[in-house]
Amino acid sequence: MALASAAYRWPAEHVNLDEATDLLLGTAVASAYDDVLHGTGPLASEHLPRAVFEDRGEVDALNKVLKDSTGLDMGWGRA
Repeated sequence: MALASAAYRWPAEHVNLDEATDLLLGTAVASAYDDVLHGTGPLASEHLPRAVFEDRGEVDALNKVLKDSTGLDMGWGRA
């Protein structure tokens, strides 16, 4: 996966769709923890594919995973 790529890509010969999804979600949750623990302000998204943030439904789903994982009501696109 290229940094700041608009599309989420992975080497299909090494990683299946479920594993790629787990990797994306794990990366998002880990980075959110880092942002919160270091008090950097709004959650960063530069390390995640831009395409994820172009669909409000995908952002809402990602925010739900984040809330379920952390127990904190935080997310991307929130003030």
